[in-house]
Amino acid sequence: MLQLQNLSTGFAKKSVTLHQNISMRVDAGNLVLLLGPNGIGKSVLLKTVAGLQAPLSGEVSVNQINIHQTTPEIRASLSSILLATPPAIEQMKVSEMVLSGRQRFITGWKNPAQSDLAAVENAMHKTGIHDLKNASFGALSDGVKQKVMLARCLAQDSQLILLDEPLAFLDYPSRINFLQLLSHLTKTEAKTIIYSSHDLQLSINHCDHIIALTQNQCDFYQNPKELILTDIFPVQ
Repeated sequence: MLQLQNLSTGFAKKSVTLHQNISMRVDAGNLVLLLGPNGIGKSVLLKTVAGLQAPLSGEVSVNQINIHQTTPEIRASLSSILLATPPAIEQMKVSEMVLSGRQRFITGWKNPAQSDLAAVENAMHKTGIHDLKNASFGALSDGVKQKVMLARCLAQDSQLILLDEPLAFLDYPSRINFLQLLSHLTKTEAKTIIYSSHDLQLSINHCDHIIALTQNQCDFYQNPKELILTDIFPVQ
């Protein structure tokens, strides 16, 4: 379960506040679309919820643990994030990239345990990239790289998965496939998945809830059909 309590996001050093007093609860097993105009603060919200960026005030809790007041190891068990741009890593194999998501389970110079290798195999099968396990990550298309990074999140085995524009590099059939995969994972793995996207019509048909950002405001829609797009994206 994800809970935001009076959360305010922005940049303290620049005295910039983007959104204030965000409060909501999202139960496990739900796919949530985060939408809003360019530059409105979607990435900042995702990074704040992931624990990568400090909130201006308020709390982010996953399974009743404050994600900004815990150890990196526990935080890794609670949340994982897939950023908009895949990492510029050329030589690492796909299986090695997915295995890097198991870092919290592998201490010191120990070799991966059988459970780690099994988690990697499982994640690659679920995301449809198992046949590419020995391919070089740097040689893949950006769209396939996104699937590899999703597999890495699954191998990390965190309760909450956050994705920043995961559909951006995919063609239309691949977007449908990817959204179906996300929806399936929330139900079969009991994960909470929040992703941002500009592909609104397609996304609205697949998500369970919506977080909508406008200037200085954040609204949570339990029922996606209640959203009026022109309230978020006014017609010029």
